[in-house]
Amino acid sequence: FSSDEVLASQEVHDISVAIGIDPDSDDLSQLRYGKICILADADSDGLHIATLLCALFVRHFRALVKNGHVYVALPPLYRI
Repeated sequence: FSSDEVLASQEVHDISVAIGIDPDSDDLSQLRYGKICILADADSDGLHIATLLCALFVRHFRALVKNGHVYVALPPLYRI
């Protein structure tokens, strides 16, 4: 996928609207949350999704990453 195709997807648009930041913008004045937490299942699919989301934030929401707003939550290693 090209960057244009990624940014044109409904999912990325919804993420952008939810956090209040336009992709590739350095303006964080409209940021709705102080922390963006990526939560995923503890299986290989969850790891793949978390990796894709991290890549999205590093590539297109770099200001969030640089300013320490993006976190990845690690699932517990035990079962209750």
